[in-house]
Amino acid sequence: MNKIIAISLIVLGVVSAGVGIYFWRQGKRPTAGLKIDTNPTSLVFVDNTQIGQSPIDKMYIPGEVSVKLIPNATTSALPSYQTKVKLTANTFTVIKRDFGATDIESAGEIISLESQTSKTATLAIVTASPDSASVILDGLPQGFTPLLVSAVIPGEHEIVVSAPGFTDRKISAKAVVGYKLTINVKLAGLPQALPTPTPEPEVIEEPSPKPKAPTAPITGTYVTIKDTPTGFLRVRESNSTKAKELGKVYPGDKYKLLSTKESWYQIRVDLDATNSGWISAQYAEKSD
Repeated sequence: MNKIIAISLIVLGVVSAGVGIYFWRQGKRPTAGLKIDTNPTSLVFVDNTQIGQSPIDKMYIPGEVSVKLIPNATTSALPSYQTKVKLTANTFTVIKRDFGATDIESAGEIISLESQTSKTATLAIVTASPDSASVILDGLPQGFTPLLVSAVIPGEHEIVVSAPGFTDRKISAKAVVGYKLTINVKLAGLPQALPTPTPEPEVIEEPSPKPKAPTAPITGTYVTIKDTPTGFLRVRESNSTKAKELGKVYPGDKYKLLSTKESWYQIRVDLDATNSGWISAQYAEKSD
């Protein structure tokens, strides 16, 4: 009887080891796709290894990789492009880049899918430049970036991203049930929008404007940063998306609330240039 038990335990151990090796090998398989398309064609480096010229369509082991693109230009040197992307199993991550004479005049997008517990198709759109841009989805205005659409119809969609002083960007992407479709867009600045030297204006002394009455502070109250499409929330100099960015805060962080104004919170936060700033109330929750 003991001999039978011992043999059974050995067989069970061998089977368990085999199952473990199988799943370990599955995790090491190249199941994540990477597609790269550029204009003009570019040398493509992944994790500092040259893999060829665009267009590229290749499979990798899921995980984060660094990508560098060096455009082939015969007339003048164009700026290279480098980024990091997270490759997800059983999906393709797409990088598109249209190179301009400068980084400001370049455009492109990164399209990726990430699995989620929700049995819907979700769309998140963020802009690397400018900070905020309007979004039209299948001909219908949706608002401004960063934008999260919690439920979209599965299938192909046409997205148009635009902003004053930048060239519109039209993107086609496919939403999938059970996945969040994320599109990170870079718009190309129009030539007339590029910074040009201007003469210093003549300084004319004027009476100091009457200071605005400060918003009454809320004592003993804190705000907790909620999840955002970008993974962070910008801290600005004033309560406007056009105000200067002072730094970033991250989901789960908690800060003292100094004041509120319209849909903005002023928080106590230690940054290089200041110890306070404004954040969008959309991505923060008040608590005592």
